[in-house]
Amino acid sequence: MAYKAVAKEVLLNDFQSMCRFAVYRGKPITLKKLIFEPPHNFVEQSRRPREMIITPINVDGYGLAWYNLEVHPEPAVITSEKPFWHDINVARIADKIVSPTIFVHVRAASPGLLVHQANSHPFQWKEQIFMHNGIISDFKRCMMRAIRQQIADPFYSHLLGTTDSEHIFHLYLSIRQEQPTLTMAEAMLETIARLNTLAEKHGSDLILNMALTDGKTIVVTRYTSIEKSATLYYTQSSPMFPEAIVVASEPLDYRDTSWQTFPLNTMMVINERNELSMIPIPNPFLKDGHLPSARPVTLKISTPTEN
Repeated sequence: MAYKAVAKEVLLNDFQSMCRFAVYRGKPITLKKLIFEPPHNFVEQSRRPREMIITPINVDGYGLAWYNLEVHPEPAVITSEKPFWHDINVARIADKIVSPTIFVHVRAASPGLLVHQANSHPFQWKEQIFMHNGIISDFKRCMMRAIRQQIADPFYSHLLGTTDSEHIFHLYLSIRQEQPTLTMAEAMLETIARLNTLAEKHGSDLILNMALTDGKTIVVTRYTSIEKSATLYYTQSSPMFPEAIVVASEPLDYRDTSWQTFPLNTMMVINERNELSMIPIPNPFLKDGHLPSARPVTLKISTPTEN
């Protein structure tokens, strides 16, 4: 897809929400190959993201996670409240670490949520990691307590931060514990279904671009309860990343025509054999082919401030 066509879709249809992320699965590569070498790399997506209008910068922390399953079933995870380009340690190690499964996230904090290392993605529980780009609108007033009431021990006591994202992850973990026969994809669908119920009850909007893995299976979603959405793209045939599937909030190279728009209200599942499947996500807010307008509290966040 050419950049002009992508830009037109973004301006007309998409909500330029907080954060940018990417997921890599395929032939083992260095961290540097994913996060520093592409033309639109994560220094660029931190300092000059092309498809964000709320905050034109991702300065409120970053995180990286990668797996080496031959060494340990749990991922290595680095998180920081620093701007991504301020931490020279990442540049020092990025060309010395190789992995087939890499998650990267740069954060622009939602209004009212602290800039703190505990709020930086990805979030980890044992072998599982999770990250999110989007929003539960009016989270602290409307949804935080309601979600916490569904979070089971030991996950409740493991909550370290205050983000809607971490709460979503711990709700997912609780569902896996309640229903251990569910697959990761099934548990994520149940998580979204519960969030839908709570959002309708408490008057919140949901924008849920999420990525989850246990180092073997990867689940990625692009979902919204309103007419606005967060951008997401993927490629299976990039010359820069042969034998790999890459998902990112913004294409890592806008000249690379292999990048495709990730379908809305859809879940991607990548299995251990690197086979990709797409699953529709049921959306109870979709009526006669249309989603409702954003609530005023969401529009207050998504509309740029006039100076």
